[in-house]
Amino acid sequence: MLDDPGQPIVGALPERRVFEAAASWYVQFQAEPPTAAQRLAWQRWLDSDPAHLLAWNHLENLQRNLGAMPGDLAQRALASPRRRRQVLKTLLILGGTGYLGWNLQSHSGLANVWADYRTRTGQRKGIDLADGSRIELNTATAIDVLFDDAQRLIRVREGEILVRTGKRGDTRPFFVETAEGRVQALGTRFSVRQLPSSTRVGVLEDSVSLQPADPAAQSRLLKAGERADFSAHGVGPSQAYRAAEVAWIEGQLIVLDAPLGEVIDELARYRPGVLQCEARAARLRVSGAFRLDASDLVLANLQATLPIRVDSFTRYWVSIKHRG
Repeated sequence: MLDDPGQPIVGALPERRVFEAAASWYVQFQAEPPTAAQRLAWQRWLDSDPAHLLAWNHLENLQRNLGAMPGDLAQRALASPRRRRQVLKTLLILGGTGYLGWNLQSHSGLANVWADYRTRTGQRKGIDLADGSRIELNTATAIDVLFDDAQRLIRVREGEILVRTGKRGDTRPFFVETAEGRVQALGTRFSVRQLPSSTRVGVLEDSVSLQPADPAAQSRLLKAGERADFSAHGVGPSQAYRAAEVAWIEGQLIVLDAPLGEVIDELARYRPGVLQCEARAARLRVSGAFRLDASDLVLANLQATLPIRVDSFTRYWVSIKHRG
């Protein structure tokens, strides 16, 4: 556990102490869901001074702007008190300067404001390109479009896209580039998702060729109905790929006998803040079609049909636990 969140770090400037206390609560509850006693202590702290509520609201504003604490910071928060102090320092910097004052190059979500096309958390949109191709952008996605006389190139900075290539008479090769390598379109319809350390490609029509960034790595042909992940050094095994996996273009998440934890992870992509699920609840199985733009309603329906409890600590902080 953290030190008492009400006690500031030694040497903190007086004007930073209230925000520092709020940040301490934030990191503590990011590390693990709050107990009833912790929730009560937090509420008492929040109610004890208007400045405390103001500081907490400022943290929530950061959550709205950043989506949530960056994943690497969340992992550090779980590691040790010393690392939690490092997270606090980062939050204090963010709180003092505003999120746009943070070093853009150190956080991909902010650096991607310079992308040619991008979507916010929860937003989806389609774009039509000059060659007749259409690109659907999923939530929190950023891409660049680089067309010249030699090639048609889509660079995925982050997120997920669905590509429908156009003009079969266009002889320029069509590539999608990610951090791990390139996908060459040999057909008309496929999806590309940038994962933390790999790229996931699924083919709906015709075929694509996967080429990892490592020149020594073997390329792989994927046909319609197949999906595979690849790293910079190789391509993983092929799996079945269904049209339901891109139901997000219609604003839906469709699952069949999937672990609840996977469903919650997907829903979390479409809403700002923290949405976490404890291990026991995560193992429950779920089937259904869920609206991505109504995740609060989805969570309420899941609570009504599964042995789970959905606790909304704040609007941007939701924890799911097994009931019983």
